Amino acid sequence: MMNPRSIVLLAALAAAPMVACGPKKAPSGPVEGETINPRQAFSDGVQILKTPGKNGSIDYATAHDLFVAAVEVKADFTKAWYNVGWTAQHMGNQTVAENAYRQALQLDGSYSEALFNLAQVLTDQGRGMAAVSAYQAYLKAKPGDIKVRANLIEALLTAEMWDEAVGEVREILRSDPEDVSAYRALSRVYFAKGEYGMSLLCAEKAKTLAKGDPGIYNNIGVTHLVMNDEVAGIAEFKTAIKLDPENVEANLNLGYLAVDSGHYDLAKTCFSAALASDPGNLDAKMGLAVALRGVKEFGTAAKLYDAIIKAEPSYGTAYFNAATLHGRYTKDYKRALRYLEDYVRATNDGSIGPDHQVYARMDAVRALQAKEDERLAGIARKKQEAVDRKKRQRQQFEHLKTEVAKLGDIMEAWGSCEIMIEMGGTEMGMMVLEQAQMVIEADEVDMAADV
Repeated sequence: MMNPRSIVLLAALAAAPMVACGPKKAPSGPVEGETINPRQAFSDGVQILKTPGKNGSIDYATAHDLFVAAVEVKADFTKAWYNVGWTAQHMGNQTVAENAYRQALQLDGSYSEALFNLAQVLTDQGRGMAAVSAYQAYLKAKPGDIKVRANLIEALLTAEMWDEAVGEVREILRSDPEDVSAYRALSRVYFAKGEYGMSLLCAEKAKTLAKGDPGIYNNIGVTHLVMNDEVAGIAEFKTAIKLDPENVEANLNLGYLAVDSGHYDLAKTCFSAALASDPGNLDAKMGLAVALRGVKEFGTAAKLYDAIIKAEPSYGTAYFNAATLHGRYTKDYKRALRYLEDYVRATNDGSIGPDHQVYARMDAVRALQAKEDERLAGIARKKQEAVDRKKRQRQQFEHLKTEVAKLGDIMEAWGSCEIMIEMGGTEMGMMVLEQAQMVIEADEVDMAADV
């Protein structure tokens, strides 16, 4: 189940997006035996990237092959090398991506987009120091590139090189003492070091330089939360959202707090706004699903979990939350168990052992199913007992009718007998007869046994 206390940490310094570049032309591969035109191959590859299939998927592999063909013919084709790296990165081939980006940078040392993506590849491989080195090498040639220096600070933070990060911030401030991004970065450095008071001071300085920047308010809010001042944090998040109603980080943070405190309507609003700005954000989707469960929109929550699982088949939290939804709320235990079984099948690469939590969850669902089966069996048993009791009472009622008829005959024959009257038999008989006849006339079946 998603931990509603998860908090989105301070927004990372902006890095250049991975964007494949080139003109838009219709794909037209070379005729067999014809020499490949590198420009045409490049254009064909770009067109493939711009033309998703019917199911929305992009054929990265074919585009990658076209870009490779282009550089094989024209080795100094810088943008083609960049796109070789970009497509390889999307296919998960980090080694090929790294080599291609390095080749692009070797051809054009000022190609910052290639540098940003190379650094991202290195970071994803856990090679933070290599990413730092790549930025530093670039800055030796172009020390005035503030955007690259800002990304170097991010890499230094990832590598936990606090003093070096502060040094880079100072370099930025030497050229521009009122650079907002520098104070935001400095705030992040102090936050990462656990010096929250200094982090707030730097963030407040950034706020005065860039009034109306929702990101700064969000960062201040996160710092207040870490300092256990939830009220102040909420106020900052609300201000950020007021400035930018679709601010992803602020909406996520306020949404988590709303879920944590049971304010599911507010959480639903926040996560919906985050998704409107970033439709693919898994944290927002998971948060919204939990909020929908909280407002008892179980069907919509279930559909959202299914959509998340379809997009990310190995996302365990989605399977577990879906199982919780059906195991605890809709009481569809078979469906809950099916999600957990699907998760095991989705991770059949041997990454989970017999002590994995999924098996304990399965046992918990089976226990709930057994308890529910026992409850339903008890209800069915009571219903059958009621049917049997009614049947017995009806038999006793019919028997009562027969006995009343006999008593009526007796009273008619002997009721006026002096001895009967003197012994009290006549009075007793008439009283019983009258009561029994009233029960019969009122069809009070359940009174037959008593009479």
